[in-house]
Amino acid sequence: MTDDTTENRIVVGMDGSASSAAAVRWAAEQATRQGAVLQVVNAWFHDAMLDDVSANRSVGQAKAVHLKALEAATSKLLEGHEALQVRYEVPVGDPGDVLVEQSKGASLLVLGSHGTGKLRELLVGSVCNACLHNATCPIVVIPPPARTPGSRLGRLLNSVSYEPGPIL
Repeated sequence: MTDDTTENRIVVGMDGSASSAAAVRWAAEQATRQGAVLQVVNAWFHDAMLDDVSANRSVGQAKAVHLKALEAATSKLLEGHEALQVRYEVPVGDPGDVLVEQSKGASLLVLGSHGTGKLRELLVGSVCNACLHNATCPIVVIPPPARTPGSRLGRLLNSVSYEPGPIL
């Protein structure tokens, strides 16, 4: 059954890590293939005591700095996708909660996994876990080895196309 409120929009979380960069690249490729809008999301906390960006700034000023930093961080990752419509969001809040909220009505949510080491590679982080349990759209989690585009898994992920609908 198809949800009539689903938008042709792919949401991707970006936290500046190598795995989230791989997730942005993969999501951009999928959005290009599907003619979808790419929505890049970076959640943050406004804490003037702990955050250099927030120090001596209002929430609005700090948000503008975060937005500019997000656009700069993703610009190189989106090379080759100049025709892609991209939206940037920098909401304040817990990353898991923010991504669940931002992905409502989306056709896909893409996340990078931060697993390191043999045991942690089997587990997903707290943000992925929150999204896997609470998001209402399909989710793709890009594992750490995919951060190297030339790796075997990276090449495999780049060759896989997500198509909405059941997998038979």
